[in-house]
Amino acid sequence: MTIKDIANIAKVSTATVSYVINGTKPVMPEKRQRVLDAIAQTGYQPNQMAKSLRTKKSNNIGVLVEDIMGFSTSSIIDGISKHVEHSDYNILLNDLRLLDSLLNQYDQIVQQKDKINKALSLLRFGARVDAVIYVGMFDRDISGIITDIGKPIVIAYSTANDSHTCSVTYENETISAEAMRYLIDCGHKRIAVITGLAHTAPAQMRMQGILEAVKEAGLVLDSAVVKNGDWERESGYFCMKDLLEQEKDNLPTAVIAMNDLMAIGAMDAIREAGLQVPQDISVMGFDNREISTFVWPKLTTAEIDLKGIGFTAAQMAIAQMGGNEKARQEQHVVLPSRLIIRDTVANI
Repeated sequence: MTIKDIANIAKVSTATVSYVINGTKPVMPEKRQRVLDAIAQTGYQPNQMAKSLRTKKSNNIGVLVEDIMGFSTSSIIDGISKHVEHSDYNILLNDLRLLDSLLNQYDQIVQQKDKINKALSLLRFGARVDAVIYVGMFDRDISGIITDIGKPIVIAYSTANDSHTCSVTYENETISAEAMRYLIDCGHKRIAVITGLAHTAPAQMRMQGILEAVKEAGLVLDSAVVKNGDWERESGYFCMKDLLEQEKDNLPTAVIAMNDLMAIGAMDAIREAGLQVPQDISVMGFDNREISTFVWPKLTTAEIDLKGIGFTAAQMAIAQMGGNEKARQEQHVVLPSRLIIRDTVANI
């Protein structure tokens, strides 16, 4: 069944059928209905491949994810889908499966440059996508990693200063200051910190926010109660265990961990020492992972707007494909994060 067959059945020109299918020009209601009836009667489906060859547009957006198993990835994809489902575009998903090769050394992404750009080429020339959304699994700068493919590229959950890319990520410093202020407002003065890998951008930005709130309150962050973790639950456990042993005569009344996994590891160590959360030591996390509602007590934490990151990335990609000059100028977007108050912080 071709567009010519539909035109013969509806007794209209092939151009009229095209106008109805693509919505490119107004058609008289009576003719439009005849075309729609013919399409319904025959079950006609437009040949998208032929259409894309004519228009040089595939109406496909490539979504290249570093790893589908990354904790943030599914929510970001959900946000992308939420925006794209209300458009004429489709999503083509490609999973690089980098989690096992990178582990928590996410800054080593440069070692995967060839694999990333090979996947980009397949999306560009094989699937003929009109734009690419690259979904990172860690907030870091990936400038120089992604080559220019001559199509819009939006990076979600990471950043890059390359002129051919845009990015959407989340706010670290302000929310970390807000989290520390919350602990201080609850009466805590001796507050321990369990960092992520100290050389990473999120750890540095979150520490900057924490120090800002401490200074603002006229307090001092004792270096003895700052422990360097590695983003994993086990490191939170051992950092907290060290704190409990070294500071047993002057225990902190609260600990802020730079992600939920380390916060939960810290809670394990506190309970193992015969202490209670939050009665003896309050605990604050970061990320608002699903597990933060499964532990008891439920973890007070900071939430990253992951779905918002995906939604905004799709919005930017589609706007750029439409030649929206404002979208091109708005190259780097940082979405706000928010505190989620639950049960692991006591007011003293």
